[in-house]
Amino acid sequence: MPDQLTISLNEILFIFTRAGFGVNAPIGISEDFARSNMWLAENGFDPSLCSVSALDSLDEGKSSLVIEQTEDGFSGSNSQYLSALQASVSVLDRVKGKQSVELTIANVDSPLLVVAALGANQVEGWKVCWCDEVGANFQVNFMANGQWHIISDGLGVIELSKGATMQVSLLGDTDVALEGNIQRLDSKVEKTKILQTGIAVHEHWNAIYAYFSRCLVKSTAESRASGAGAGLVDTD
Repeated sequence: MPDQLTISLNEILFIFTRAGFGVNAPIGISEDFARSNMWLAENGFDPSLCSVSALDSLDEGKSSLVIEQTEDGFSGSNSQYLSALQASVSVLDRVKGKQSVELTIANVDSPLLVVAALGANQVEGWKVCWCDEVGANFQVNFMANGQWHIISDGLGVIELSKGATMQVSLLGDTDVALEGNIQRLDSKVEKTKILQTGIAVHEHWNAIYAYFSRCLVKSTAESRASGAGAGLVDTD
């Protein structure tokens, strides 16, 4: 497979859903995972960069889908990361239901995926803060009308951030004026660009495709007899 491919949003939805299922994530969580990656792509990020780390971590047993819920947030096993695939779904349920104005999510493997789940569901007026295992600090502010900010101390790359305890809370008036490295994004503007150019994926795409391939039915006489595979003509 070449070092760079250009794919569509529909391909991300199809392939990432099955990649999640390839590491034994439930189909609903896998679908949400794919939609989060669509949002990342729409905002100009390589969708495979942080996601392959989350999938690898689950596949190798370093992360777990098991989650414990408390009034103030979520945690996983003490010996494992909490998978962002599971954390994303749980955080979104709390935020959309406004069951709490502040949540703590402990030891998340790929925090940007949690951010992406919130962005994909068009939340407004919330912020997400974390310090990861190498000491890099990030804050994401979700503004109105698809606008959002990434504020960082410049010590890490947000797609590679790992092992973070995250704070999710309502956005205050002073939060939009914080100092640091600020990246301002507009989902609507970025999506328009992507629809025109497609999504470029790089070297990590091979690993995503390998997880997707686990869901493919091997071509045998028995599988073809049972209906697997494409038809021979357009009307099949």
